[in-house]
Amino acid sequence: MEDPHTAGPTTVVADIQDLLLDTPDVEVFLEELARRSAAMFSTSGNEVFCGITLMRHRTAGTVASSGERARMLDELQYNFDDGPCLRACREITQVHIPDFAKDNTWPEYNDLVTKNGIRSVLAVPFPLRDTAATAGLNLYSEHPNAFDQASVQRANDYVEQSSKGLRLAVRIAEHMQTAANLRAAMESRTVIDVATGIIIAQNRCTQEDAIELIKKASSNRNVKLRAVAQAIVESAGGGHIQTYFK
Repeated sequence: MEDPHTAGPTTVVADIQDLLLDTPDVEVFLEELARRSAAMFSTSGNEVFCGITLMRHRTAGTVASSGERARMLDELQYNFDDGPCLRACREITQVHIPDFAKDNTWPEYNDLVTKNGIRSVLAVPFPLRDTAATAGLNLYSEHPNAFDQASVQRANDYVEQSSKGLRLAVRIAEHMQTAANLRAAMESRTVIDVATGIIIAQNRCTQEDAIELIKKASSNRNVKLRAVAQAIVESAGGGHIQTYFK
């Protein structure tokens, strides 16, 4: 990989694509992207901390960071439900605070951030036009005026160049979550079907009657249908039920 401070647009795009192909999963890709972003904007006298915020269904979270400090700085503003990173994601606009000590946009948050040694932040939204999510690259520094005009422009260029990689990563994550939800639903269906069969055999009743018994037990005990079904299976000596995917 070339020096991140001098890499051109083509090199950045190629590096992001290689990173996405070489990392074992989306989480690792995002963490490495955050670390590389922090390195790109850090200098010998100014360490930059980077967090990547992802907002889906109005809920925001830090999906990656260059380290624990960056994650903590992101999460501080979630407690206030506002701040530079959230504003960048919600309004799809760049937020640049050159010096928190001289800024009064978010008084309580500003005060807390300065107490944690941070003086400036640059939050740049990722253009995720074809997804239901929004995201932002958050850069923090302990120095005031850490991001000059050239740095701001470079951050915007970098986000634009790397947005396709992030967009693809978000889509992969969404598909993985959908697949996981479907698998969980199928596994629940399996144990419920087995429990229904046990009740039919024991009570010589219909499938509808057996399912109704499971529903009533679930409601009376205030537990999920799957838990009731699993208890029925175990009481019959069936043990743990698995769904087999072939």
